Amino acid sequence: MELVLIVCLSVYVVYFLIMIPVQYSYISETKERFKELNQSHNEIYDNMSFEEQQLQFNLQGNLLNLPSNIVAAILYKIRNR
Repeated sequence: MELVLIVCLSVYVVYFLIMIPVQYSYISETKERFKELNQSHNEIYDNMSFEEQQLQFNLQGNLLNLPSNIVAAILYKIRNR
């Protein structure tokens, strides 16, 4: 049982580390889109295609991505003060 737990945690840590750059690039692209279009988040979201809305929902709404999203947001804030 302990081996299964160790393997599951190891897989999650690897997933967490892989998702940090993905989340960071998504956050930076979203912030650039806000600056370029000069619109609110809701206006941009309404103008997105269905595929883009689903991508955003899956990247930002998944609880497994929450820790990597928090780390990526902190890194973005530190780099873009």
